[in-house]
Amino acid sequence: MKPPTGTSTTLLSLFAFLLAVAPASAVELPPWPQANGPFGNFNPRQYGVKLVDDLAQAKQIWMSEFSDLGFAKGSSSGFVNHLADDTTHPGTASGLIVAEGKVFASSFRPRGDVWPQNMPHFKADKVRALFDDPKKAGAIRRNSALDADDLTVAIDLKTGKTVWTAVEESKGFNRYAGKRLQFHGTPVYFDGRVFSLGTLGSVYCYDAATGKKLWEESQSALVKSATALKEKLLQTRNDLPDGGGMGASPVVAGGVLIVPEFDTEHPDISLRGLEVATGKTLWTVPACTSRFATPAVWTHGEKQYVLVATVKGALRLIDPKDGKVRWTVAGLEPVYYPLAPSATHVCVNVKSATDTAKKAGQSWGRIAAFKLSPDKAEQAWAAPDKAEYWFENHMDICAMRRVLIRDGRVYYFTQGRTLDPAKSSSFLSIFKEDTGVVLYTSKPGEFGHASVEQPQNSILGQFWLVEDRILNIPDAAHSDRSTMQWLTADPKDIRRIGARWKPPHQNTTAYEVFIELPYVDGRFLMRNWQGQIVCYDLRAAGK
Repeated sequence: MKPPTGTSTTLLSLFAFLLAVAPASAVELPPWPQANGPFGNFNPRQYGVKLVDDLAQAKQIWMSEFSDLGFAKGSSSGFVNHLADDTTHPGTASGLIVAEGKVFASSFRPRGDVWPQNMPHFKADKVRALFDDPKKAGAIRRNSALDADDLTVAIDLKTGKTVWTAVEESKGFNRYAGKRLQFHGTPVYFDGRVFSLGTLGSVYCYDAATGKKLWEESQSALVKSATALKEKLLQTRNDLPDGGGMGASPVVAGGVLIVPEFDTEHPDISLRGLEVATGKTLWTVPACTSRFATPAVWTHGEKQYVLVATVKGALRLIDPKDGKVRWTVAGLEPVYYPLAPSATHVCVNVKSATDTAKKAGQSWGRIAAFKLSPDKAEQAWAAPDKAEYWFENHMDICAMRRVLIRDGRVYYFTQGRTLDPAKSSSFLSIFKEDTGVVLYTSKPGEFGHASVEQPQNSILGQFWLVEDRILNIPDAAHSDRSTMQWLTADPKDIRRIGARWKPPHQNTTAYEVFIELPYVDGRFLMRNWQGQIVCYDLRAAGK
């Protein structure tokens, strides 16, 4: 930028100083640098583009030549049938990120010939029959191999061509993509670097332009326990034991890399702060976040904080520079799901005064908004204590993201209270952010039912606020019936736009924690069952 003619030397110096300290514009910031997006709350940037009204008109721009990300999630009953697919392999439930004109993803690739012969899934007669087919038997052995390579890949956003691939040979672990044992580990971009969380807990740092490894860090508590387990299973050839999924992904806040530890089987885990240049551990905060929840990045003024909540019911604000907890709000109901704060509020779970548990040890929850500051958090309001504002609050499906805040409104998705899943309606409610005034609540059955048999007919699932509307994947847990739809975002006129659309590819899906996907300037990026990335253009023709 050229300063005005005739500007004095003093003014020129001031002008240069202001340019140096001014924050980067929204356009210069990466469009989707980590699992929870450019603002740390799952909201994409608004580009002002006009979108197609009929999602069937979305154009596939490219399908990546890289095809090693895997299918991420298989059902419990059909698990071995998935492993018998010789066109793909399990892989992780990693989301996608976008920066520097590239799409980055990470996963694992099974390797070796040691597979768990004692896996319970293999003992059924109907499964043994699969081994009579040499092709299927070979795929099962390959896809269930205990050893694995950790993978990170960079793909050109315009063409889908592979820019670079980093392979960490035999440094990974085949964490079977069953219903609940998923490993997410979405990579994170910051300042020309890509950080990837390996399946044994190591952290890899790569140059975003070239893929050159800058450092590797293996001090996580997970590394020791996971490596020991891997070595034991390679000897005993037993199955991976049951346990909670690993749904939290690393983020960067205040220039510090924040890594989930997975240092316990309890739902609440520690966070560790790492120096981005070297991987040096700066601090650790124990048992401060749900293992299913990527930490939220909350920005106040020009400073970023880490906002987390636990299954034990505590909300905390952490300073990423030194790991100090600024404040804690205790006494909440369990918070499994990732938080999505605005500049002033965050929604967490509080107890219903009138509801009773659906099952022993489980509860139904409802949200309350807390007003945020660096020094404290105070409850501002709570959703009405009525059935349509309740949601199941336990490990099974509880960790799906339910809240987004934008433009002074809180968008809240629930399944409503019922003892009969076949009659359970899904609800969309919209509240005024500062007061909790209900601006809209859908009618029972208006957008379908959240039934076990037909979850694709509901609105309960995954959603993003994209430009002037809501992009909804009603069933983000079952790839064979995963569809997409538009909803309007204006509480005065909520309706479906166009028809539900099933993409021509089969979506890669996840369970308790869904796979977060980026929207970038009219384009939406997804993963398919064959381990590829697919890019769709959602812009209206000529726009």
